[in-house]
Amino acid sequence: MKKFLVAMDSFKGCLTSAEAGHAVSEGIKSAIPDADISAFTVADGGEGMMEALTNACNGTFEEVRVTGPLDDSVNARYGIYIKSDGSKCAILEMASAAGLTLVPEDKRNPLVTTTYGVGEMISDAYKKGCRSFIIGIGGSATNDAGIGMLSALGFIFIDKDGHEVSRGAEGVRDVYSVLEIKAGSGNKTVTPDILRKCKFTIACDVNNTLYGDDGCSMVFSLQKGATPKQAKSMDGWIECFARLIKKQYPNADENANGAGAAGGLGYAFKTFLDAELKSGIDIVLSETGFVKTLERIYDDILKDEPEIILSNELKNNVFVITGEGKLDAQTAMGKVPAGVAKYAKKYGARVIAFGGTVEESAADLLKSAGIDECYAITVAGMPIETAMRKEIAMDNLKKKTSEVLSAL
Repeated sequence: MKKFLVAMDSFKGCLTSAEAGHAVSEGIKSAIPDADISAFTVADGGEGMMEALTNACNGTFEEVRVTGPLDDSVNARYGIYIKSDGSKCAILEMASAAGLTLVPEDKRNPLVTTTYGVGEMISDAYKKGCRSFIIGIGGSATNDAGIGMLSALGFIFIDKDGHEVSRGAEGVRDVYSVLEIKAGSGNKTVTPDILRKCKFTIACDVNNTLYGDDGCSMVFSLQKGATPKQAKSMDGWIECFARLIKKQYPNADENANGAGAAGGLGYAFKTFLDAELKSGIDIVLSETGFVKTLERIYDDILKDEPEIILSNELKNNVFVITGEGKLDAQTAMGKVPAGVAKYAKKYGARVIAFGGTVEESAADLLKSAGIDECYAITVAGMPIETAMRKEIAMDNLKKKTSEVLSAL
């Protein structure tokens, strides 16, 4: 019996990951009625990860009122699901509390925008019993090196006069030392020493260091409203901050991959909360069970039909179906289909990708990323407005899947 693992990314503005996966599954059944199909809702570490992962893990959604990037009040949404050991895991996106989309264009200013609300989200989830946290840190409006978030979690950043610094990058400029609230202090239920006993996994697909030409200020702050002069100033402030922090936290690594993600939030998580920074798709494929399912299928075949693996014929028995709205050079650079293919190739499975369109010039790159075959689902001559309609896209995806697999 042929086995299929379906892990489709969303077709942006058209289909969700679950809808695309359903259409593919229907196409497989149409072509191969007795196929063994396992479908997974997936996303990378950016927008949509929280919702996709919460739904995939049968979790629930929570809402909490937190401090927004402009020190105002916003509604933030996150997910909670129960892990196999019975513990609770929170799934958050920092953009829900400190995202660029929360700031009008004429008010974008990373000198003052803060991640304080991200800390409030973590605190709320902790109080609801969560001890594991998966946090996507894409789409930030901030460049505060995470001091806003940390301030909400019991870290106190003070200036040379002993006063707590302001929120935002301007506060980073003034930091002289760091204090930590300890458990049992007042009525604080969430403190640094308590949080370090939790597990933080950060979905981060940016490799920038904390400061310098490849740092958060010089690379990302302009799109958040900074001028070139302000970007240079913030880069200097953050460099000084990092040197200061190194004295109190010797394991701090400003050059670690991802330290510069989300205006230095990656650095804050890793330095102060012992977080692990991982690719978003790696986290999603692990948490949804895709990796374990692939491993189980391989082990079962190795046990029952070892000749299939020895003859390198697994690719004709196990198929991984993936895809997204457009398959192009960016796909090969680490987006969902490439992440899915990376795991599939470890076990010799055949990878087939479907996209609304396929960029022919990217064929070699897609092949090198582990994708064996790519197919566009849009019917030739169909207007883009028509192809983008949900019911049309699902029908096109189902039919193309059936057509391709019928030829197996």
